Amino acid sequence: MAVKRKPTLIEKRSTRDDAGIRLDLEHRSFYRLSLLATQINRAIANAYVKNIGRPANAWKVVTVLGGFGPMSASQIHSHTTLEMDKVTRIVDSLVEQGLSTRDQDKADRRRVTVALSAKGKKVNAQLEEMIVAMEYEFMVILNRGERESLYEFLDRLQSRADQVFGGKRRWGSFA
Repeated sequence: MAVKRKPTLIEKRSTRDDAGIRLDLEHRSFYRLSLLATQINRAIANAYVKNIGRPANAWKVVTVLGGFGPMSASQIHSHTTLEMDKVTRIVDSLVEQGLSTRDQDKADRRRVTVALSAKGKKVNAQLEEMIVAMEYEFMVILNRGERESLYEFLDRLQSRADQVFGGKRRWGSFA
């Protein structure tokens, strides 16, 4: 009877194309970045729900308003991964909880501006403190040079994503 052996490190390496881009699912950059982003989002959302309440993705709106100041719902949408209907529901909830205000824009009366209330600013400060601690704990595994390289890579990847995915290009259809 043949003994089953474990694959060697070389055999475990992923399939790559001629340019060295990893193609198999578990090593593909899109897949890994998606899993990583989801894990981070869940950790923050769970802490937000535990300390503040629902909706779980409200933390994104609170931090965007805290970081960029008052803005319209469509601007909030452009700064988050949230769909417009979710932004509207979250803003409704934040207003109801007293964490944000919704006011008619004086320059354009058709536009509504969302801002953090005093209570919302306090929640944002606490949230930012928690997220900074999480970021530090997460990034401490990399030395300063590696972190700077990562930030540079992320800047380059974001710029490339804007070029490749920012337009209306269709990526083909599925059967």
